[in-house]
Amino acid sequence: MENNVSSEMFWLACSIILTASMVIPYAVYRTRKIGGLWQVFMRPLPGDAPFDDEWPHRAYRAHMNAFEGLILFAPAAISVQVTGTGTQATALACAAYFWARVVYAPLYYFSVPVLRTSIWAVGFIASIYLAGHVVASGF
Repeated sequence: MENNVSSEMFWLACSIILTASMVIPYAVYRTRKIGGLWQVFMRPLPGDAPFDDEWPHRAYRAHMNAFEGLILFAPAAISVQVTGTGTQATALACAAYFWARVVYAPLYYFSVPVLRTSIWAVGFIASIYLAGHVVASGF
């Protein structure tokens, strides 16, 4: 069986799964806080402060930040695929984005500010590299 999935699309799919799974920590917290799964469906979120503890709020923010990053990364990775300009460097950039996100989430959960920002920058630079690669390939 031949593998038709490029490295860029593999890492994009992994990043999507990672981003989707990041809802789990704070969803479990919210479910327990309001009295179980049935209550989640029976009543809306209370007030403007759904998190009484700091860690689930950070988990929520990390999840939202993952969506923000995915908005830059996904189109760039797809552009590499569609244009057929993938290289070892673009595959490495996609892998770097994914692994930076894996490391970033717990750093955000546990409030590690400087290292967290540095790891975020790795993912951001990977996304910009991919987009720049496609633009440069068009000239």
